[in-house]
Amino acid sequence: MNKKNTIYPTIIDTAIINPGIGFIAAPELMGSKEKVYDNRGNEVEKYKFTEDSRTYNHPDSKVYFCSVGWRQIEREKGLYDWKLLEDKLEYAKSLGCTAVVRCSPYALNEEEDIPGWFRKECPHEPEFPFWRVDPNTTPYIEYWSNFIRDFAKHFDGNPIISSVDMTIVGAWGEGGGTEFLDEKAIKKVTDAYLDGFKITPLQALLHDPLSVKIIKERKAKVGFRVDCLGDMGGFHGEKWSHMLDFYPQNIQNFNMGSAWEKAPVLFEACWHMNDWYYQGWDIDYIIKESLKWHISSFNSKGTTVPEPWKEKVEGWIQKMGYRFELRKFTYDSLIKKGQYIHISGLWANVGVAPVYNPYTLVIRLVGEKGVHTFKSREDIRGWLPDMDILWEESFLIPDNVLEGTYNLEIGIETGVDKIGNIKLAIAGEKNGYYQMGKILIERD
Repeated sequence: MNKKNTIYPTIIDTAIINPGIGFIAAPELMGSKEKVYDNRGNEVEKYKFTEDSRTYNHPDSKVYFCSVGWRQIEREKGLYDWKLLEDKLEYAKSLGCTAVVRCSPYALNEEEDIPGWFRKECPHEPEFPFWRVDPNTTPYIEYWSNFIRDFAKHFDGNPIISSVDMTIVGAWGEGGGTEFLDEKAIKKVTDAYLDGFKITPLQALLHDPLSVKIIKERKAKVGFRVDCLGDMGGFHGEKWSHMLDFYPQNIQNFNMGSAWEKAPVLFEACWHMNDWYYQGWDIDYIIKESLKWHISSFNSKGTTVPEPWKEKVEGWIQKMGYRFELRKFTYDSLIKKGQYIHISGLWANVGVAPVYNPYTLVIRLVGEKGVHTFKSREDIRGWLPDMDILWEESFLIPDNVLEGTYNLEIGIETGVDKIGNIKLAIAGEKNGYYQMGKILIERD
């Protein structure tokens, strides 16, 4: 009978940064900074969230926002050059980040118009203010769907991409005017995304009920994104706000209340956090609501976080997305080659969302005579919050493992060295792995 060993890792309560979750990275606030300015151009006192932070007045992050325009990729009709997006993904990786990606059809100026070849076909701009081309009377739907299919063909499953925005129409792809589209037109674009992206998670803009309904009818694993978190009354006076009058109702009305279980929920700041501070908006309420909606990441638009809110933001980051605690770990500490090592672990996800990417749970035997890695069959994407997670698995010790004493380590690998492994909310991390104890391998 194999000898069992049980340990109880030390749980930590400090903020940790992980791929795909937390604040979107702010490269402009990284590095050596003589002075730091807020979004209004006012110099502010420099501070860091931790002593070893590489970012001033803003949390460190392992997720970055990449956006490219249609005209930048399809300069000639039917010919797609993805180098710009590939370069942006390489930059994200150089920062140690995964990337949220959005391809935008156009914005509201000539420099960010539809592709030149399409403009020649359709020289007249529509009257609707958030369109640069009328999707109902032009081949827009066909052309944009072709673009999305090629996008998916090249990038589905890319390990640097944490998720993709499903843009349909409107300036910056933010959905303006989706409600005026024919249902078949919307379906053609959403089908291009859903048929093409089988591995990479998707999120739809929470803009209109029709497009979300079409997505839901496919029973697709799609989360949602909204672009005005924090608004407590900045558009239509104090009697209307996104936080009170749009998001709570429409998350339910659009039947997206449980979307977070299978795909991410992302938010972007309305204006900037600094503006929230000067408006006197209730940061505690904003944070509480975002966590109730199971937020994974927040785009603060790369601007400073007001220092009086530093402690509140630290608490927010600790709950945002996934956060894995390993509370108990049992394993065979004495085993012969050709036998199985039996592992069991009691886990908890104390964040508000699961991980959505197919990262690999592994154990390693590390000794003077080599390192042996064993990949688990466990799909950690099913590790939801507020549930006990009991993991039990056996691994065959092959003949090429030499006898001797090894350190038994555990880790969750992203598969990208520069991004690194998932950090757990336990002590003892070394190069992305956590030592659980020692194991003696004997001859068979």
